[in-house]
Amino acid sequence: MADLWDDMLDEFRALGGTADNICLKEGPFGRGLFPRDPSKPIRIHIPENLLVDLKHVRFADNEFRVAPDAPVGPREKAFLENYERDFSWGAGHQYEEGLLQMMSEAPPELRALLEAPFGLNPWLAGPTPGAIQDRFLTARVIHREGVTVVMPIIELANYGNLAEYGGENGVKLSGQFSGEILVHYEFSDPLEIFRHWGFASDSESFALSLPMALERKSGPLFIGREVGSSAIFKPGRKPYFPDLSIESGKITLSYLMLGHKKYPRLARGIFYRIMRQAGRSDAEETFDLIQHINRMQFYNLAAASEAAAPALGRLLRSVARYQLEAMSHSIGTREV
Repeated sequence: MADLWDDMLDEFRALGGTADNICLKEGPFGRGLFPRDPSKPIRIHIPENLLVDLKHVRFADNEFRVAPDAPVGPREKAFLENYERDFSWGAGHQYEEGLLQMMSEAPPELRALLEAPFGLNPWLAGPTPGAIQDRFLTARVIHREGVTVVMPIIELANYGNLAEYGGENGVKLSGQFSGEILVHYEFSDPLEIFRHWGFASDSESFALSLPMALERKSGPLFIGREVGSSAIFKPGRKPYFPDLSIESGKITLSYLMLGHKKYPRLARGIFYRIMRQAGRSDAEETFDLIQHINRMQFYNLAAASEAAAPALGRLLRSVARYQLEAMSHSIGTREV
């Protein structure tokens, strides 16, 4: 395998890529990228000619293929298909297949809960070839300049808070690592990390509310669940402030943060300001109710997961625990 890895990197570099001081081996999160020499920095650059638009990806006889009409040279096409066969799709789609299988065999009560309110429908499709391919690709692409592209090599880095992708003239990753190379994929909460990638993470600093509609004496309130960096950090607006609309007395929020490990007074401060702006007088009780509904749903998830296959049950209870832990960091309030 080491020789195959080195041969792949030689071809990658010949096609304009950079791969300095990296190797592939097993770690605490399974297979991942590591520095060959931890005393030196690593550097990876995927050039534009090796970033294929997702719309040009095909599967034939369960093999990854680049469509004939893709704007990719024959050598690049061969490299990508060989890479996927040897190091990515061919070696890595079993996790998605196994999770889809366990979800399909889960008790009906648990499956219904995962569908609503948790919105985990993509994981409930069953282990069909299409669903496996969809889940696999969703976890291994990057969105850049309005296009979703498959990114070789960098996608082998597991999740963590040690580094972030760079996106200028291709996709880049660099830094110095004492151990495994870990990358922060997305700025979101534990539930969304699981929905997108299928694993539980305790690295997230905040929790967002589940979507819900409330009828209060002061008027109706709808909370959406718009997630990701583009939602949290919109230009011209303070971080963590959702989009707000008020129409015919109904308040609609694009999302609502419920707790933050570093800023525990921020969640209530934002909600109280929104309610004052909307002319509502029951902010404190309404926020407590929203917190309570969210907590109960995650308690329900933990309880229902007891009847699932042991591996799936442990995974779902970890997701619930990490979301509840982030949510619990809501103490006091502050003016914002």
